[in-house]
Amino acid sequence: MKLESTYHYQFGAVVKITLRDGQVSEEEKIFLSHLAKVLGISEAEYDHIMQNYLTYPLEPTTTHNERLESMYTLTKLISEDETISGEQQTLWLERMAKAIGFTPGNVKYIVAKSLAVINKGLELGTYKEEIKNINK
Repeated sequence: MKLESTYHYQFGAVVKITLRDGQVSEEEKIFLSHLAKVLGISEAEYDHIMQNYLTYPLEPTTTHNERLESMYTLTKLISEDETISGEQQTLWLERMAKAIGFTPGNVKYIVAKSLAVINKGLELGTYKEEIKNINK
């Protein structure tokens, strides 16, 4: 398949993380569909990714700084989206946090802090300062 979107592989990795444990909610499915549109994923790409999500590589971030940047972006995306909210939002972010390399013992705290910082409208630099000592 010819790639049409810049975010094809990243979206494939997000889908793989979301679907790999088989515990995907209807809200999460709707969110993935909406996220695809936000990222410019065509309908054909979306269908291809959903059918072949296991083939997408997961490349975990290697530095604390990269994990923070990824978590900031994911938290911002999900907080701005109206298709997933509340507990589903938290559960999805916890799966993402584990997949990008945060230690399982810190995940609940990182997600709660991430949501609180994003809900305050703080930028990436401030976000990093707020949770810089987590998971070192």
